[in-house]
Amino acid sequence: MIRGVRNFLITLAIVALLALAAVCVRIMFKPEDGAAGPAEPIVIEYWTHVDAQRSKLEERLIEEFMRDNPGITVHRSEYTAVEMLNVVNTAFDASQAPDFFNFPAEGIAELLYSGRLEPVDYQASGFGNKEGLLDTYLDGVFSAVTMDDKIYGIPLELTNWCLYINRNLFEQAGLDPDNDYPKTWEEMVAVCQKLVKRDGAVLERRGFDFRYPYYLVFFVPMVEQLGGSVISPDGKSYIYNDEAWEKALSFMASWGPLDLNLGSPTYINARTIFNQEKIAMCLSGLYQESRMETDNPSFYNSEEWMVVPFPTFSSSVEKLGTAPYPHFFLVNSSSSDRVKTACWKLIGYFASHGEDYLREINLIVPRKDLIDSPLFSNIPYSSVFLEQMSYSHPVYSGRHAAQIQNLIGEAVESVMLSGESPEKAVISLRASVQELFYEN
Repeated sequence: MIRGVRNFLITLAIVALLALAAVCVRIMFKPEDGAAGPAEPIVIEYWTHVDAQRSKLEERLIEEFMRDNPGITVHRSEYTAVEMLNVVNTAFDASQAPDFFNFPAEGIAELLYSGRLEPVDYQASGFGNKEGLLDTYLDGVFSAVTMDDKIYGIPLELTNWCLYINRNLFEQAGLDPDNDYPKTWEEMVAVCQKLVKRDGAVLERRGFDFRYPYYLVFFVPMVEQLGGSVISPDGKSYIYNDEAWEKALSFMASWGPLDLNLGSPTYINARTIFNQEKIAMCLSGLYQESRMETDNPSFYNSEEWMVVPFPTFSSSVEKLGTAPYPHFFLVNSSSSDRVKTACWKLIGYFASHGEDYLREINLIVPRKDLIDSPLFSNIPYSSVFLEQMSYSHPVYSGRHAAQIQNLIGEAVESVMLSGESPEKAVISLRASVQELFYEN
């Protein structure tokens, strides 16, 4: 009995000594007051749309950023611009969305209303406060990412499209590009009938074609030129002004393969083949110049191309160009606080290199200092883009914008490819758009 008690006391003493030793070790190696232990590494997933020129720049900036922030790793993934509108929403639904991404204005409203976006961290992004951010960029550029007086994104770019013209192909067709370039859509038809080359019904060379499927950017402005709009001025009805929509759809029907056969959504994007003499005119942004310089420097450095404004209808009630559309850097509200802070820090780093985006890629970064700089004004035809932007309506970026764009595309393609009457297409389009709003 005595031996058992003695063994128990010895064991208890040993445990007490070990505990005391552990306390001493903790005291000896305790960090100084206010010091933190080693932080867990941060991994950021960044998604963006494909752009070979921008990829080179951003990959370089990311390498610099990770070098200066050794605890942060950034994974950059690319999707086509059309894919981005779908893949991001699908990823959010599956709780697999990236930590931050860039997105066009027309796809942002649903993310805002569903609480999936994080408000801008002004300190982490380097702007200090809201006023510092607003003072840096053009007035009104944040409308698509503002809700309840909070801003949820920082601009990557503000883009609009003008009309690029291959002067050489005009001259081959007996046209004077300086005087014969189309100012109206009616003139566009007449000019293209002289420029096209066909093999039977197949267009081997188009005079011009549209930027399918970005109907909010080019087709809605055509409707607005005629007095129509997606939503009525009083906000109470949709697909406003039947006559305007029917006229615009009639024009697209006559343009397509069932009528004049001047172009079609089934052909390759006109912008991608502009410098290959397979098309005489295309719609594109200022960034097109950088891509031409890389893909075909001899053509870029020649005097064989020019840029002019977006045409209007001869019966237009308002002069409008294509709809300017911003892309924003956005942060996932579901990411951890440390990751979100790191995302805004990297976005701020991107934003601080606006000169590089403008110089190397010809992206219009809507910073006031850049728009007023010699760097911008010295880019060929930059004044054409800026002037057209001044009299154009911003792209529709309200509720269901991406879905409305798809529905407009269905209406346009139904009259062009299936022979649907413009009147029926308008009725169907309105019913579908109304259903979107009434169901939500």
